[in-house]
Amino acid sequence: MTCAEYRAAMSARLDGEDTGGPGEAVGTNGHEHSCADCAQWLATARRLRDFSAQAPGPSAEWSGGLLARLGLGEPEAPGAGGAQGGSATGTAGA
Repeated sequence: MTCAEYRAAMSARLDGEDTGGPGEAVGTNGHEHSCADCAQWLATARRLRDFSAQAPGPSAEWSGGLLARLGLGEPEAPGAGGAQGGSATGTAGA
């Protein structure tokens, strides 16, 4: 197994995806025990996953505004920056 194959399979596993087939063997083949680069990559990926899981998501208002600007939700209230060409960051085209 190459490092790229290992990392792709482990990334899927860390994301909770069912890798099926060859990817299922990744957890038991010990590639990270024989490859220092992949061991470091795996440790970093796990920290990033854990950090992301603890991070608060955007507010309901922010999400609603984004959906409205994309035409996928309720229209924004007047002056909320949606249809007037503004953006939440105050920069055009962001």
